[in-house]
Parts: sequence; C-alpha cells; structure tokens
Amino acid sequence: MCLPFAMTTVSIANGILQGRSTPGSTAFLGIPFAEPPVGPLRWAPPSPALAWTGTRDATTFGPAPWQPSGGPLDGLVPGMGSDEQSDDCLNLNVWTPSVDDSRPVLVWIHGGAFSLGAGSLSVYDGSRLAAATNTVVVTINYRLGALGFLVIDDPSCTPNVGLLDQVAALEWVRDNISAFGGDPDNVTIFGESAGGGSVLSLLSMPSAVGLFQRAIIQSGATDLLLDRDKAQLVAEAVARAAGLETVDVDALRAMSGAQIIEAQANAAMELFGTVGTMPFHPVVDGVVLPHTWLEAASSGFNPVPVIIGTNRDEMDLFKMFDPQAGSLTADGLRTRFEAVGGNVDALIDAYRSTGASEPPEAWRRANTDIAMWLPALRIAEARSAHGPTWMYRFDWEASSPDMGSPHGVDIPFPFTTIDVDEWDTFVSDPEQAMSLASLMQRSWADFAAEGVPSLGDQDWPSYSADERATAILGRDVTVERDPNRQVRQAWNS
Repeated sequence: MCLPFAMTTVSIANGILQGRSTPGSTAFLGIPFAEPPVGPLRWAPPSPALAWTGTRDATTFGPAPWQPSGGPLDGLVPGMGSDEQSDDCLNLNVWTPSVDDSRPVLVWIHGGAFSLGAGSLSVYDGSRLAAATNTVVVTINYRLGALGFLVIDDPSCTPNVGLLDQVAALEWVRDNISAFGGDPDNVTIFGESAGGGSVLSLLSMPSAVGLFQRAIIQSGATDLLLDRDKAQLVAEAVARAAGLETVDVDALRAMSGAQIIEAQANAAMELFGTVGTMPFHPVVDGVVLPHTWLEAASSGFNPVPVIIGTNRDEMDLFKMFDPQAGSLTADGLRTRFEAVGGNVDALIDAYRSTGASEPPEAWRRANTDIAMWLPALRIAEARSAHGPTWMYRFDWEASSPDMGSPHGVDIPFPFTTIDVDEWDTFVSDPEQAMSLASLMQRSWADFAAEGVPSLGDQDWPSYSADERATAILGRDVTVERDPNRQVRQAWNS
C-alpha cells in the first residue's frame, strides 16, 4: 500500500520528531515548546516543555488556545474558528523544504484581537511559502484573552503571559530550528492584526532582543494598549463575571478553561463603555512591556529592519458596530472630528480633496485613518530615524463591494492560500489575486533573506520622513511618495 506522504524524522533536544513530507516541503506539526499552563502555571511565565521518550508523532496539529465562539468578531473573515481547544496549547508548527542546509526562518504570529485564532488554521499553512521561497516557516500558538492578558496583582502572576509565550516560542526556534534546516541567526517575525501588534510588542520587549533579526507588521499598529488602571478594571470585571467578590487567583486557577472564557465573554460586555471593544490586550506593565510601541520606536530600542503597512479601508470590516455612520450629517461629522481632537475645517477640506465630499464617506475614510493608518505612520516615522523601515498600503479589495480593502483581506496573500477555507469567496477576483499574492510572498521572503524587500521589477525605497515612500499593493503595484499628503497634514495640524 502506498502512503500519501513520506515520513521524515529530526532529532532535537527534547527528543525525536516524525513529520510528514509532501512534494516541496516537510511539515512537523503540534510541537510543544512549553508545558501546559495549568494550576500554578496559569498566569505565570511559560515553563519549558519536558523531553519525551521514543519518537513523537508530529503529523497532526496540536490544540488551539481557549477562545470564545459565536461572539461579535466570529465570522468576520473566513476560517478563524478552532474546534479543539485546550490548556495544552503551547505548540508550534514547522514547514521546511529540507532538513539540510541553513535557510532564513519566517515565524508567523496569528491575529484575532488577542482573543481568537491559532497557528494551525488552514490559511496559515506554510507549505507553499516554504517551498516557493526556500525558507523555513513556523507558526505558533500563545495564550489568548483573559488567560493570556489578565493582570492579576499577586506575586505568583505575571502580566502579558501571552507575549511571554511568544518569546518562549522564539527561544525554541533559536535553540532548535537548525535541525529543520533553518538559520537561528536569520529569523523574521511577521503577523497581522493582533499578530502585528504582537510583533510591535516583541520589538518593545527586552526579553525578545536578539531572538529575531527583522520584523513585518501587517495592520497591527493601533493605540489599543492598556495601562495598569484599565487592566485592573478588566481583572475586576472578569472576577465578577466568574462569581467572585475579589480577584481571587486561587479560585480563578481552579476553574476550567471553558469557565474562564465564559467569564471573559460576560466581562467584555461590561467593559465596552470603560475599556473599549477589545479589553484583552497587551498591558504596558513596566517590566514585560516597559513602554508603549511608539515610545520604544522613538527611543531606537531594538532597531531591526521593519516592514509596516495597513489596508486601505481597514475599518470597513467593522461597519456593523457603528450603524449611525451611514447616515451621518455634516454637523455629525464635525462633532466626531471635534471629539477626536482634530482641526475640523482642515480635515473636512482634506477629505473632500480625496473625493470624500459626503459626510458618511469622509468618516468612513477617517475611521480607518484614526484607528490604523495614523498609528502606523507614527511608528514608521519613529523607527525610520533609527533603522531601515519600509511602508506599504494594501489595496486589493474584498469581494463585497461595500467593503473596499478591509482589515484581514490580506491574510492569505503571503501564504498564497487564497484558495483555502472559503477565502476565495472573501477576496475579490481570487485567481487574479494570486499574482499579487506571489509577489507579496516573494517580497516578504527576500526581506527575510537579505533584509531588503523586493517589489517585482521596480525598487521599493525605504521610508523616511522626507520622502515617505509607500508601496501600493493592489491591482497595480506602484510606489507613491506621501500618499494622502493633505489628509496626513490635516491630522498633524
């Protein structure tokens, strides 16, 4: 009988792994990089995985972290759900063209509002990326939601354990990736949405210095970091939702993962008005994450080469959360601009110059600018003063005509997985989109290999406060200097 794939084994410090080989790459799946964070390890830093005896099967994915299903973010983009969830979630996956030689390593950190997702989702399958670019591709899990980002005032607890899980995964890559044909001294981290925010966090963390040499941030720059005061509100709300009078860490550790997720969901509704729509985020705690992303970038901390970008119409994905925006009047627009501290007349003139003459369209564009584009610009400006930085805008559109190029539509492009898990129903003209996906895949891989991204047959100049060169990744791939200059200047005024 012929097997559909051949078996390949590698030996690492913890034991022997058996992966599966298919044409172009070999996959090693569900590899533990830390012990299950249960009992006293819940809300504690990850503990290194124990060794095993014999040969460990690495042909199937491990469990995903505990996460909610059916909430307001569920189903916004295809295939984000994970059926098998467990405390035993700290695992990663490796795809390699060959276990020989020494190749650049790309480590993907998934998004999902720091509350959803897993490295095992089919859209993140690294086999095509590895085979097409001769790189080693790694996807990781990390603790999510309350289990990953609750700040509990107890000596046995540490803030931001979800971020420390990512550090532990990168330490595993440093110590083990050479067995898979990867170069531990040439690691690029990349991620989208909360994954991009994770990249920015890692760029700001002392414990992550030296674990990667380059970084790519896709739609990850926001102003949603929590401070300790807000983090305390979150912890108290979760405790109340769990039926506790105080933030009792022993009681919380005794609960099942499913019980914590239920309390998390109920607390999120209570926190909407005080903390916002995404209360389970990294916290500027002064130790694990000493500074905000912008403070770290401005200080020149860890100035590795960076690519950073946003999608042209990010916030169109979340229109349903603001039903009044579609009927906004001129007075309503002025009120909103005043509320965010803008120079109202300059902003109205600037958006009118881009063709957004009607208030709903002006606010639609401004909403994306406020939430995503302007924070990314600030990060790019700050980092470009200290290290090589490249900026892009992603313009390929979703299939829904009222969405433009929304948050998340770029997810399958680096992996060229537009044809999996119904992404071809979400991305417009999916067959043509594969051309841009291949270009983007090559660009990310060239950046990983050489430290400079490619852009087909044209140059992609680095970003500076003078030129503001921005690659436009759409049906036409171009480079623009200071796109939407008048809008940028109006916000700066």
